[in-house]
Amino acid sequence: MEPPSLDSTYGAWLISLVLEIFLFGMGVLQTWIYFAGRPADRFSIKFTVLVVLALESIQVVFFILSSYIRFIKRFGQIQTDLIWADSLQLLAAYLSAFTVQIFFASRIHHLTKNRARFSLSAFGIYTILGLAVIQILAGIAQTIISHELRSFLKLDETKPITTLQAAASLACDVLITAYLCIFLTSQKGEMMRTNSMMDTLMYDAINRGILTAMSSFVTMVLFLVLPDTFWFFLGLAPSSKLYMNSMLATLNTRQRIRDKMAAIDKGWNSIPLWPPSRRTTTTLT
Repeated sequence: MEPPSLDSTYGAWLISLVLEIFLFGMGVLQTWIYFAGRPADRFSIKFTVLVVLALESIQVVFFILSSYIRFIKRFGQIQTDLIWADSLQLLAAYLSAFTVQIFFASRIHHLTKNRARFSLSAFGIYTILGLAVIQILAGIAQTIISHELRSFLKLDETKPITTLQAAASLACDVLITAYLCIFLTSQKGEMMRTNSMMDTLMYDAINRGILTAMSSFVTMVLFLVLPDTFWFFLGLAPSSKLYMNSMLATLNTRQRIRDKMAAIDKGWNSIPLWPPSRRTTTTLT
């Protein structure tokens, strides 16, 4: 069996690294915009943002470190081993994605908390939480197994757990998007401007959900269809950065949505998408 080509291994690696750094830069910029514009947010939201930023920073640092070791310190050598930096950056990415999924699950809980305890909404929240837990547990297991294998040539042995992790993450993202859309649709009334606002919120939710879901889907498909290559990095590497940007974009677009709400009649039925901050009584913060 011929060894994989450089294009399908380190070529894909470098493309993924560039894409990841670009998305990380976008995330850092969005973090700055968030803290500059939302000084009154609850501590729990600020803390979540800081945790995600820290995890993404760790992931990028170890990905760059692994690249430096392979392309500089071991220049000209054929390398198939997995080093400790590979495992740590993978774990940080899974933890970041899990944090963002829990964040969105908490938002859905806030939206539907006044409904029946054992309603369809409650079932959906529990399902989302279950999928998020499966995703992170499978991710941790994959990290441990990969570290023990210590070789890219043996990654094929992780197919079951890798597929489970990607599938759980994909299902979780789709369900989050679906429940947000279902709730927003239920809030539509007879006012055209109210319905227009609901449509805007749904489009935002769908666009963000598609990005993270497609990332998981691409990772799963490329890992299964193109074994012994690094093409699956094109979905895996930017995945957690898409989660980061998705969460921050949701937080940063609230002011735009509030501005639109201010132009609508006072009779509009406001929707508490986010918990009220300490310094404002606006239902959408």
